[in-house]
Amino acid sequence: MSTNSQDQEIDLGQIGIGIKNFFNNCLNTFFDFIFFIKKKIIIIAGLFVVGVVLGYFLDENGSYNQDILVIPNFESNEYLYKKVAFLNSRIIEKDTSFFKSIGILNSKHIGKIEIKAVNGVFKFINQGTGNQQNFELIKLMAEEGNIEEIIKSDATSKNYYVHNITFKTSKKITQKEVVDPILSYLQDNDFYKIQQKIQQKNITDKLNFNDSLMVQIDKLLLNLSSNKGGNISFSEEKGISELINKKDKLILENQMLFLKQHEFEEIIKTQNISLNNINSKGLNNKMKFALPFIFVLIYFALFGFILVYKKQLERINS
Repeated sequence: MSTNSQDQEIDLGQIGIGIKNFFNNCLNTFFDFIFFIKKKIIIIAGLFVVGVVLGYFLDENGSYNQDILVIPNFESNEYLYKKVAFLNSRIIEKDTSFFKSIGILNSKHIGKIEIKAVNGVFKFINQGTGNQQNFELIKLMAEEGNIEEIIKSDATSKNYYVHNITFKTSKKITQKEVVDPILSYLQDNDFYKIQQKIQQKNITDKLNFNDSLMVQIDKLLLNLSSNKGGNISFSEEKGISELINKKDKLILENQMLFLKQHEFEEIIKTQNISLNNINSKGLNNKMKFALPFIFVLIYFALFGFILVYKKQLERINS
């Protein structure tokens, strides 16, 4: 029993010494680091300043995100995607002559051009005269697989209402020098120009017809309200109610037609343009903060490696 007690005391004593040595080593390492910083403060400060200056310069020459929200009219969705894909192929090929032909004099600073649908599955279901067919299509496709994947799939999303054309540039741009030529290029299609004229004429004709119909309704209501004797029969009262409801529907239809008329002013209608948004993804626009610490860490790593190398060299020589 006494031997076991002595062994336990020895073990506890060794554990205590080990803990004490561990904390002493941590303390020594901490102060060694402090004294090292103090000794090398000029070098470290110099690296920090160089990092800030170089980082600031790199951030000034960063990239910018350009976004164009568009609405493809006259079922021109597939046409729009193919046009954007062709533009991107010209960027990859560095075809400066093509871009000059559409009005972009300097295309070297333009990066990859992409287009993605803005998620609008509910608008897709409700849009147009075939909204019931769109709903049935989504319903049928959902039965075949994952509804989330179907909503995001190209086959579905290409038919959404709003789409976002994006590209990056290495410098700031203006709408006139880059965006306007791209939008003009997207509008350039004879087939859809004819479609645009027909649709615009149809809307104008429908608006004129609705206006004439509302004038007739007003005349009928005036005649009924000025009925001799002031007595209105049940059938006449019902007729007045139907005429008022009809006029309300015509007014609502005209409001929607005016919106469509505005939308159909362009084959690819521009909804919004957002230019020169600084690309802050990853280390973009953060180099002035990151580079100083990277330089200092590299210096620490090299200094530590040199110390280890010298110790290993002394070990081998001895």
